[in-house]
Amino acid sequence: MSPAQLKKLQELSQIFSQGKANPKQIQQLSALLAEINRYDETEPTAENEHVSFISAPRFG
Repeated sequence: MSPAQLKKLQELSQIFSQGKANPKQIQQLSALLAEINRYDETEPTAENEHVSFISAPRFG
């Protein structure tokens, strides 16, 4: 998420928390969240080849 997106999200969050959002602001929030979700989907995920799993302890 870019700094500009974060700032806009904070502004809209404040308006929504006050219960003062109008239809235009609702549309802006929807578009912003869609944009953030698209960015997250295109960002490559880091792979760690050195992960080891330890079995859970058994009690009783």
